[in-house]
Amino acid sequence: MPLAALSNGNADLARIGVHAHFAFQLGAREHGAPKPSASIFHAACERLGMPAANVLHVGDDVDLDVLGAARAGLRTCWLNRDNLVWPHEDVRPDLAFDSLTALADWLDAQHPSEQEEAAA
Repeated sequence: MPLAALSNGNADLARIGVHAHFAFQLGAREHGAPKPSASIFHAACERLGMPAANVLHVGDDVDLDVLGAARAGLRTCWLNRDNLVWPHEDVRPDLAFDSLTALADWLDAQHPSEQEEAAA
């Protein structure tokens, strides 16, 4: 699964040592519009070569990440580290987890690796 990073800030994936895990990074300054603008989500989907409906956007900000991505047509995962109550009635995240570990465990369960399938 390709992984991309969208940021409204100035995160430097190379500087923090995680850039090798990402296909690319797209920042609001580089793109010309910040989240929740649909255009930044669509630009990421285009670079991934995937339709929006096939892309899962994971984020912790209700409005910038989850609402923005959902309104742009992406699937969404709310990273709810503080066990908050979802504040909107009209849009809900497709998934919600309290940690990236929980999301990774869910993804592993949905898409077993070739080694796990061979052992089964």
